[in-house]
Formats: sequence, C-alpha cells, structure tokens
Amino acid sequence: MRLQLKILMITGTLVTAGLGAAAPAAAATAPPTMDTSAFACSGSVCEVGPGNVGKPFAAGLNVKTSPTSILAGEREAGGEYTMKIISGSLPPGLQLSLPSTEWTVTGTPAQAGTYTFTVQITPTPAIGGGPSGTQQLTITIGTGTSDRLAVTGASFNGHLFRLTVSGFDVNISALYSVSVTSTGKVIIPPTPNNSTFNDGILVLTEHPDDPCGEASCSLTVTDSLGSSATVTVPPPTY
Repeated sequence: MRLQLKILMITGTLVTAGLGAAAPAAAATAPPTMDTSAFACSGSVCEVGPGNVGKPFAAGLNVKTSPTSILAGEREAGGEYTMKIISGSLPPGLQLSLPSTEWTVTGTPAQAGTYTFTVQITPTPAIGGGPSGTQQLTITIGTGTSDRLAVTGASFNGHLFRLTVSGFDVNISALYSVSVTSTGKVIIPPTPNNSTFNDGILVLTEHPDDPCGEASCSLTVTDSLGSSATVTVPPPTY
C-alpha cells in the first residue's frame, strides 16, 4: 500500500492532508493598528464618541486590515486579536468585551466626565502572533443630549424601492429620521437603528418612492438627540 501525502497551502498555513498536522501561521512583523475612521481624532488620540448618563452606548473597536473602513461595514474577526485596557479607565457603566466577533465598548454610562484610556491590541496564536499595538482613546459622557452623528453613505435601489443610509453613532437608543434637504420632505420617519450589530454602526432602510426623481440629491439625517448631518444619494441603481 502506498501512502500519498498532499500538501496544501491555505492562507499562509501549511497543512498536511491525511496527517491532520498544521504548522502555525507566520507571525506578524508590524504591530496591529486600530481602525479609527469612525472616531474624531486629534493627533494620536481619538474620541470614540460622546455618550450620555443613563443612555445605552456601544462602539466597536476594530483592527485596520485593509483600506476599507468600519464606516463601510467592515468588521475584523475579534477572535484574531485580544484587546485590553493597559492604562486609564472607561466611564463607569461601560466595559470592553468580545460579545461575538468584534471587540466592543458597551453599557450604560453612569457618570459624566471625560475618560482617557489606552487599548493594547495583540495578535493571537491563531494568526501567528506578533508584536502588540496600542491606541489612546477618550470617551466623553454628558448629562443629556451629547452626540456626534456621522453619516457616510446613501443609496437608492430603484428595482426594490429601497433607500439605505449608513453612518455611525454610539448613542444606540436614538431615533433617526431622513428628509430631502431641499424640500424638507420626510422619507424615513423617526425610527431606530436597523443594524443587527450592537456596535455603533448606523443602518437606516426604508422602501419609499425615488426621493430624488432619477437624479442625485442631498438628504438630511436628524436624530432624537438633536444632531443632524447631510449625505448625497446618487441616482438610483437597478
């Protein structure tokens, strides 16, 4: 009987079929960096998002692995990295955890103030390990309507009559409405975030008539905390 071994290379991991043995992936040579595209940064320090005492807060912390940002919906598999706070502290009532596939700061803030902390990001042995990276962050907690609404994209599918607006807001209990900027016509009445991820990524969807009449136009998104932002929706796609 002749024993045949097949050697496969899958995403950098050497696997010997039939033996079940696998060589570990090569260790990273550069420390990982956090994707801060959803945050407000000044130099190397980034504000995750202003929250409020007594109002649910959530913000995903992701590792930058490609030019695509988390504002466009990319989420890094949390199991590939560990994250921990090595200095400073989160606002009381918030915690950093890995509830599913994404490291997330979640909870209900209990005390107003500005809190500065540093997160250490370490690749796990599952992806070969390597040096750790760090990111200094701040979270400011207000007592009423502190908010920073970021709206980053919009599209209208003319075949499905579906309007989609995307963005980021850590105040996950807010309600959002969408109107045509030039006329004030309401397209989406006050509605909760439609995203299935509890991480601050904002997704609003509705099935209205074409809001711009086969053209491009500006939409205004307003939330129940008093923040607003505009976004351009291009002509419909079919």
